[in-house]
Amino acid sequence: MKTLPSFDELKALAETDPQALEQLRLDMSQDIIDNASEHMKPKLQAQLCHINNVIAVGKNPNHVNALLMKELMRQFDRFATAVNDPESLTATTATVTPFRPRRDAETVAVEG
Repeated sequence: MKTLPSFDELKALAETDPQALEQLRLDMSQDIIDNASEHMKPKLQAQLCHINNVIAVGKNPNHVNALLMKELMRQFDRFATAVNDPESLTATTATVTPFRPRRDAETVAVEG
């Protein structure tokens, strides 16, 4: 696996060649996924896809950072819930109502 460059090198890359920095992010992410267990690979690939989608929505680097922080906090909250109250993640509160077509819908004539 590659070693993450120093902060100063990353900062310089962001200023001079943002596309190269993005490629480094993608390459290192894929390297981590490739070295993960077979069980974790699909989950990590899905997470990377989700992160890429969040990044794509951002209008500028500051907006991307804000969106990623919001996503990180959302996932941290879910993790805390899983640790502190795991039953709440599987509890259901929805009521399922069976679909019943209306009687008048059955009598509508189709004109041809």
